[in-house]
Amino acid sequence: MTKIKKYVDDIAEELEGAKNYIETALDYKVAGDMNRYNKFKEMSVQELGHAMALHEFAAQDIQKLQSVYPEIPQGMMDKWEHSHKEYVEKAAWIKQMQAM
Repeated sequence: MTKIKKYVDDIAEELEGAKNYIETALDYKVAGDMNRYNKFKEMSVQELGHAMALHEFAAQDIQKLQSVYPEIPQGMMDKWEHSHKEYVEKAAWIKQMQAM
């Protein structure tokens, strides 16, 4: 069960990195430094990719847990669902900024 919490924390960290990198990239784009813009955007895309992979692993592990423990504590599932919702919203926002 702590494995899922670790995934949640790691996903949040990767999303924060992706957000910070794309914000920096956009600052460089405004300043006209396309070399740094492209590099920071690439780093943002990589961080988002890490978050997506971790999210997929967490979802797979939860499915495995549910097959072994049909009655996973509701509190744990509530935390996962909240984290999943945040992930979807933040990832969509970051993708939108990356498309700018």
